[in-house]
Amino acid sequence: MRLEVLGADGSKLQGSSLCSVLLGNSVLLDAGSATNLPRDRQLSVEMVLLTHAHLDHILELGFILDATVALRNAPLVIAGSAACLDMVREHYLNDLVWPDFSGIRTSAGPSLVYRPLPDREWLTLPGGLEAWMEPVCHGAGARGFLFRTRTGSAVYTGDTGPTETLWESASELTDLRMIIAEVSFPDSLEDMAIRSNHLSPGLLERELRKLGRDGIPLFAFHLKPWLRTEIERDLRRRFGERVAILDSGTGLEL
Repeated sequence: MRLEVLGADGSKLQGSSLCSVLLGNSVLLDAGSATNLPRDRQLSVEMVLLTHAHLDHILELGFILDATVALRNAPLVIAGSAACLDMVREHYLNDLVWPDFSGIRTSAGPSLVYRPLPDREWLTLPGGLEAWMEPVCHGAGARGFLFRTRTGSAVYTGDTGPTETLWESASELTDLRMIIAEVSFPDSLEDMAIRSNHLSPGLLERELRKLGRDGIPLFAFHLKPWLRTEIERDLRRRFGERVAILDSGTGLEL
């Protein structure tokens, strides 16, 4: 399965793109840069899977709905933790900040449906991808994910600080092909990373010791754009050629 990165930045400056990854053709992981997909490809998205409800991960959810609602032959499914979905429904798609599309009906039924997902169960998503949702150390109903296909599996941390059970669950995967990890701050701002429940390269290095597997390809995302040069330097110093930085347009095969 192809993973197409639409955006991977940890905040917004000119030229940056917030977090969104297309998983195959049918599932969009986070919606920070959903409109980087052309409208015809937005129509192919059946589910938006949210890691959590912070603005940089849900920003363009309303726009993909607005652009495609009249043409859909089935509701768009918004999935994630119950806490995350409650925040989206109450504070964003609420008929105040943006229309409540769950109350807008078409000939196919409601425009969107919310689907709370259970933690720590393998679930089959549209397109056949399997996902395991794991609580992580961050706010807004945050979850990390394990993804599994017939040819391999991956860890996607979502936004998180130092955590435990994600790595415990990942350690049970025998076909782990990649780790996609947030790295929001450089080592010089490790205290800030800890206080805001994010990671620095040094913190990530300690996290990966919990997994206990060396050499698995590592992909970093969610770098603060104004700190990118320093974060990249710290990542290279600690991980060398093992690590790559995700950018809009990056493609991965799982």
